[in-house]
Amino acid sequence: MSRPAFTICICPDSRLLRRRLDALLALRTPGQDGGWQRTVFWGDEGLGPSFWQDLTLRTLFALPKALVLRKAEALPADVLEKQLSPALLACLGPENRATNALTWPIICLENEFERDRPKIPAHIQRLPFYRKAEELGFIDVTPPLSGKRISDYIKSEAARLGIKLENREIFVLGESLPPDASLISSEMEKLALSRDAGGKPQREALALAGDGQSPNNFEMLRLLQRQGKSPEIWKRILRDRVTGKNQVFAFLALLLREARILRQCLKEPETLRDFDLRQKKQTAKKLGEERIASLWDIALRAEKGIKSGERDVDQAMDMLAADLFALFGEDGKNLNPPQI
Repeated sequence: MSRPAFTICICPDSRLLRRRLDALLALRTPGQDGGWQRTVFWGDEGLGPSFWQDLTLRTLFALPKALVLRKAEALPADVLEKQLSPALLACLGPENRATNALTWPIICLENEFERDRPKIPAHIQRLPFYRKAEELGFIDVTPPLSGKRISDYIKSEAARLGIKLENREIFVLGESLPPDASLISSEMEKLALSRDAGGKPQREALALAGDGQSPNNFEMLRLLQRQGKSPEIWKRILRDRVTGKNQVFAFLALLLREARILRQCLKEPETLRDFDLRQKKQTAKKLGEERIASLWDIALRAEKGIKSGERDVDQAMDMLAADLFALFGEDGKNLNPPQI
């Protein structure tokens, strides 16, 4: 099947994006044995010479290569306008037909969606390569999980893993799990470990997943950042997962630990050793030092409210969820650092 000279993939969910990339590369094969050789670059790390060489040069024994540029929205505006846009438009020209036959640039924009539509920055929408992609139908959009798409994703993961679920169980899982494909897949893989010969998971495993057993603390922060306009679901999740004073104080201690790590990402990144350090660096850079410092105020306000008797545990968790949403929502515009 013929393919575009370049493709813009829009999706805010990293797992859904990877799955869509797999499908695109499988659908449009290069016509040679072995398929596409995928090379991934990251916009938030800058583009070195190897990216531009792969995009513009053809070697004698070149193999079909898919150049995947993740988080392209993080590139500086001048790089997008003066380097990337002209290079992508050049892929349309007949003089680059031989090179482009073996090179497929895939530009990934991972901005959040608003009202189920991608929220693409205005400066990117004005770029010539983006306008040309709109004109030629080179834009591929994968929306994030929400509503019925959550249930559909659970069904697809159940089928992939050989799990037999009833509609009622799918509904409970869809209501309980956060709308993040990686976390849902992780919970489904846990269910798969408990399934019997007929594919039915154990009741205990279903109960744990259906009760929304919490992801690790950083995953919570990441999801809170992505879901800044829907605080009610996170109020419920925090209240369900963190019950009793001891658990609340343990959760607050974990929150402060993550705040220290995020601060280190800005100040002393070379001292950190963490498997998801890359993602934490991205979060730290987006929040900035002032907003990271506000995490201490937020945690201390929740602790003081419980210890002083001003609030019970449920009220403290509701306040904590509201403060965290204020911190992550709309680039912190709603944040009013608590006074304690």
